[in-house]
Amino acid sequence: DSELLYERGIYPQSTYVFKHALTQDVAYDSLLLKRRKEIHEEIGAVIEAQYPDRLEEYHELLAYHYGRSVNADKAVMYLDLANQKAAKLNAMDEAKAYFDEAMVLLDALPETEENRQRRISLLVNQEFVVELLFKFQEYYDLLIRYEPLARELENPELLGAFYGRLGLCHFAFGHYDQGIQTLTKAAELCEAAGNAEDAGHAYAYLILSHSDRGNYDRVLALKDDLHRTMEQRFNVRWYVRGLSGTINAYSYLGRWDEAVEEGKKALSVAEEFSDNSMISIASSHLSLGYSWKGDLDKAVEYGELGIQKAPTIGDKTRAHRSLGWALCRSGKPNSGIELLTAAILPIFQAGGFMAFETPLRCYLGEGYWLAGEEEKARQTLEKGLKMAESYGMKYYLGFAHRILGEIAMKKKMDQAVRHLEKSIAIFKEIKAENNLAMSYAGYGRLHKQQGEIAQAREYLTKALEI
Repeated sequence: DSELLYERGIYPQSTYVFKHALTQDVAYDSLLLKRRKEIHEEIGAVIEAQYPDRLEEYHELLAYHYGRSVNADKAVMYLDLANQKAAKLNAMDEAKAYFDEAMVLLDALPETEENRQRRISLLVNQEFVVELLFKFQEYYDLLIRYEPLARELENPELLGAFYGRLGLCHFAFGHYDQGIQTLTKAAELCEAAGNAEDAGHAYAYLILSHSDRGNYDRVLALKDDLHRTMEQRFNVRWYVRGLSGTINAYSYLGRWDEAVEEGKKALSVAEEFSDNSMISIASSHLSLGYSWKGDLDKAVEYGELGIQKAPTIGDKTRAHRSLGWALCRSGKPNSGIELLTAAILPIFQAGGFMAFETPLRCYLGEGYWLAGEEEKARQTLEKGLKMAESYGMKYYLGFAHRILGEIAMKKKMDQAVRHLEKSIAIFKEIKAENNLAMSYAGYGRLHKQQGEIAQAREYLTKALEI
């Protein structure tokens, strides 16, 4: 009668809704804390009793009510389930919030063997949340903090998965040698324990790590291991991430058709699972493959698809990078530079994601060069070159040297010679044939510019043969 509540429906199915949120807050705050906690637990119990076959629909609501009750044990259980559900739906911010709350509640629970296992399992399950929110440093700090606990549990299956996540962080930071060592250990532990799914995760990031280091023979060998584990226990996310690394390796080697074929496989599976994040990642890497090939209409098409499907900041940043580079190479460098610059900010704010930032700097540097902004190109490429040198990313080291050599050719011939010779040596070492041809072509033009026609003809012929 006072109109503080509205009744909806017909008794006994009627429900009551507060007219104003403020009224609800006052009513809630008027209850003693103990009574509030009791009511929250009662609500949780009623939901469990009424919907035993549909509990997944209510994981978030159960996490909310048990999280405000005295039953911390059930709160952690439902927060874990709500976290996993949100991650599957690519609602990564919500997933991260559930995880944070569960970790806090675990601190208040007894340090039993079960709760220790739950903590490590929770940590392991955050891998994709972390990657798509660029929270690597925060995640790494937690992994290092709880590594002794993970070892003490004497659970090789879980320990292998744990080391896989630690190896992911090493990869992201550009600590490739350490990452390869940790991921190899993870794969061995998982294989021995019969944990095919997390072995697949380790192989996916080993592929990406070896690809960035220029070890393309290892990438192609590990591809077989990835497929073998995926046949035993398929995980669309590890499959697409692994194929992303093989797309890169084939592209760096100049094996365009194989790169595109891998990209189409990854995209087809992502679409089959209706996973927009994976569709975005597969499209973005397929766009890069087409850019390396020089099929720029296709590169733009798949770059745009990557942006259209991107549900998270991580997906959007990847898609901006791919489309931006495609636009730079297709005669629209200013539009491309705008997208590449937009991708720099979240990476910079994340801090330490060198596996992503180094190529991004190199693409942006090439974009400035293609736009005729040679001083900006030089500064950006020198930054990318230092990063590539520091982290051992051989392909991008050669990439930066080649374009810096082209820029220096106008005014500083000695620098041009040094840069181009270094790029030739690097691309020879890693067998990146197409890029080697471009370095030969630059070196040939340099000799022509100096009037050394025989040497010019020699290097231009080598480029043309490739």
